[in-house]
Amino acid sequence: MNINKSNEILTCLGIDFGLKKVGISLGQTITCKARPLSILKNDKVFMENICKIIENWQPDVIIIGDPQTSNNAILTRELDKFSSSLETEYGSKIKIVKFSETLSTEEAKMVFKELRKNKVLNKKKKQVDDISACLILESWFNDITT
Repeated sequence: MNINKSNEILTCLGIDFGLKKVGISLGQTITCKARPLSILKNDKVFMENICKIIENWQPDVIIIGDPQTSNNAILTRELDKFSSSLETEYGSKIKIVKFSETLSTEEAKMVFKELRKNKVLNKKKKQVDDISACLILESWFNDITT
């Protein structure tokens, strides 16, 4: 599947992987927009929960944010393990892409703050992982269309 500048309408999941929480977003290549879908705890049932989301939404592409930093060896190892698990389970049907996501969480915090200030969002807790997943997915959309 050649994604770059494709005329196909593809359903895409964006994933902001963290050691404690994982943000999930959903988008399509026709609009190049993403929306928050879920925040999952990264616990012993995480893979089961992510598989349910994948089976439910049946994406054509899964974009996994990759911070590309060597500062956190544990995160890098767990992210690689997660990515490999998805590739093993779904790689024959779904394109799995690791995509650079430098500072997406920090940007998501600024977006979250702005949305609350403008009363667009009424979340009390600062859970930005799903917003960060949106930013990752929309950055990827921008990358493939330019």
